[in-house]
Amino acid sequence: MSLALDRYEAILCDIDGCLLAGERVLPGARELVSRFGARLVAVSNNSTDTPQTLGAHLARLGLPIPPERIVLAGATAVDQIAAHALGARVTLCGSAQLAAYARGQGLVLVERDPDMVLLTRDIAFSYARLEHVVGLLRAGARLVVANIDATHPSAEGGLVPETGALLAAIITCLPGLRYQVIGKPEAALFDIALRKTGSRADRSILIGDNPATDGEGARRLGIAFAAIGRGGARDIAELLEPLQPQEV
Repeated sequence: MSLALDRYEAILCDIDGCLLAGERVLPGARELVSRFGARLVAVSNNSTDTPQTLGAHLARLGLPIPPERIVLAGATAVDQIAAHALGARVTLCGSAQLAAYARGQGLVLVERDPDMVLLTRDIAFSYARLEHVVGLLRAGARLVVANIDATHPSAEGGLVPETGALLAAIITCLPGLRYQVIGKPEAALFDIALRKTGSRADRSILIGDNPATDGEGARRLGIAFAAIGRGGARDIAELLEPLQPQEV
């Protein structure tokens, strides 16, 4: 049964597994973006890109979502650190794009004596890097984690290791380690997205593929949740089936 997306003031939508699988645009994704325009905000645990780099990439794929309507876990983690500790010394495990963004936000990226370690999706993460990060955390650095997703879907139907997989390696070495999570299911990304749309949680819906992060985060805030892809039977095309608008 369609959830009649037209009745919601704001459409929050995950990217990997919902709009894209790797470089492949999923069925209904272009129609969703075209139909809802400024009512749609992409809310993703992506911690590789910035809103600017991802916005440009989405536009090339025919999904014109501007940077101001893209909320990402990695960039939000940088923003929050900068807002509370401008000039902080940070060891970043992550992409070159995110490193450039962090420097632009006033963070000082270091490999020795950091105030904190920021863990994001790092495709160059290695045994040596794990050993180094564990040493920094044992010495007193605080751990901030962009997201706890273990994987996201690939274009071929496989799984792409995510930040949560790297986190698992660290906490295996340091059982009981305390850390801060920025991305879904925590509230930060949802709160930012709702402010961008000017909508209340109870008049918004989240489209996502991961019940453990998308679904749980929406539940905590009272946002309706449409599970698709690996998390449910629907896809975007089915959600777009026209029904008479109803009151929330």
